[in-house]
Amino acid sequence: MELMSRDLPRDDRWFEAMFVEHGNKVLAYARRRVPDEADDVVAEVFATAWKYRDRVPPEPLPWLYRTAAHQILHSHRSSSRRTALVARTARLDEPERHPTDVAEHLVERLDREALVARVMTNLSPRDQEVLRLWAWEELSTDEIAYVLVISSTAARVRLHRARRRAEAVLRDASPPARLPLTLRSVVEEIR
Repeated sequence: MELMSRDLPRDDRWFEAMFVEHGNKVLAYARRRVPDEADDVVAEVFATAWKYRDRVPPEPLPWLYRTAAHQILHSHRSSSRRTALVARTARLDEPERHPTDVAEHLVERLDREALVARVMTNLSPRDQEVLRLWAWEELSTDEIAYVLVISSTAARVRLHRARRRAEAVLRDASPPARLPLTLRSVVEEIR
């Protein structure tokens, strides 16, 4: 993004461009972690970005995610992944308004979401976080390392181990035969 250049002043125009480009991504990140407090988290993240605008790197998204992660950790208002799943499924239209084939697709999607929720609840918070950053936020291992304040090697190892554990839980979950038994396909389906 042109406005993120180090050469341009960190003024209102720069801040607005950063918010327009990344605000919804940070909001989605926060909603998946603390649905009821997501707006407050985003407000704090961007207030911090403004306050420390000279420290924000030219590519601000990993920095914004890291700031959001810190804000969530320091607020004593965390919610479970299951709450987010319930909120997302509640927003779906009523099944009787859809043709049968669409309703069947919705049921399958809900099955997949329930399966992912079951897998995630059986993982440690550390594994859950690295998988969320990889699958939902679509961060590279270098970006994950930055957000989690660990080395790139540690991020690669942590992601590899978390994926392996998640796939083991997925295999043990005994889903209906029509659901695939790969973590990536399940996660990508509900992205």
